[in-house]
Amino acid sequence: MENWQNHLHHGECFKFMQERFEVLKGRFRLIYIDPPFLTGAKYSLKTRSQDEVGISAKVEDTPTYNDKWESIEDYLSFMRPRLELMRELLTEHGSLWVHLDWHISHYVKVLLDEIFGYTNFVNEIVWKRTNSPKAQSRGFGAQHDVILLYAFDSQLFQLKQVYRNHDVISKRPYSYEDKRGKFRLIEIEAQGIQRTENRKQYEWRGRTAPYLYRRETLDKWWDEDLIYRSRNGRYTKKQYLADTLGVPVSDLWFDIPPVQGGSLEYTGFLTQKPEALLERVIQSATDTGEIVGDFFAGTGTTAVVAQRLNRRWLLCEEAESAVEIIKQRIQNLDMTVEYASSSF
Repeated sequence: MENWQNHLHHGECFKFMQERFEVLKGRFRLIYIDPPFLTGAKYSLKTRSQDEVGISAKVEDTPTYNDKWESIEDYLSFMRPRLELMRELLTEHGSLWVHLDWHISHYVKVLLDEIFGYTNFVNEIVWKRTNSPKAQSRGFGAQHDVILLYAFDSQLFQLKQVYRNHDVISKRPYSYEDKRGKFRLIEIEAQGIQRTENRKQYEWRGRTAPYLYRRETLDKWWDEDLIYRSRNGRYTKKQYLADTLGVPVSDLWFDIPPVQGGSLEYTGFLTQKPEALLERVIQSATDTGEIVGDFFAGTGTTAVVAQRLNRRWLLCEEAESAVEIIKQRIQNLDMTVEYASSSF
């Protein structure tokens, strides 16, 4: 681990993983991949050429990859051996994140259940990638991608809680205010199914109730002015907006916009994923210094984010035009990286 060198490999990932299997086995805390989606389309890198006065003259297309397949079986035959190898590259606490959409995600889910075991499935994350779905002649317009999250061992895997910033809706409960700022009320008495007939009750500051916390805890909160007393003598706890880290993120990610043409991140790669998406993935499943892998690297966003978060990384990408973009992004961040076009 101490001798790890960040690495960009130009070539097909299956051959690369086979060649370096003994070196890489069990070293990755996280692998994120954004493989072909079985869309039936051909993709290209769009770049603008300029005339003598620097005005954009035309858009040039450089082919990147072909997402046309003979059949679903052909696609799955391509993915199976690669996913099998990726599983073996994970640490025992590691996880694989597979980014897809409606074209093939349900088939890959079954495939991953076979490879990892159904009990090691952690989440299907829904990423709302656009607010403006294209009109469809059949069915509803598609707005989301999915990320299938699998653990090498779900008993050992631990996901860190991440938060999104408060929005107008999440701020609504914080309707109370005092000299310390806005706050909402949190129950300290058992409610609903918690309020069973046999639940123990006790008296605290003039009110007998089935409290959820010990008397010592309630006294501590009282001394810290964190207890709110209603007009009828009922107690709740104050939770101040300023003390919250944000809104805990669920499996529905609707707060990360896609990369737009005018964005500073945009490279001209149509299927480029935003840095904020990879930041959430990497922060939630790795610690500083651990190794992150991406074997369908595209424009190298995984490496850019991993480097910023002080993680080590390895990328593999077959398209030459994409590799050139990655090299440029790496140079812009002044990264130290090992590069090879066959095997290192």
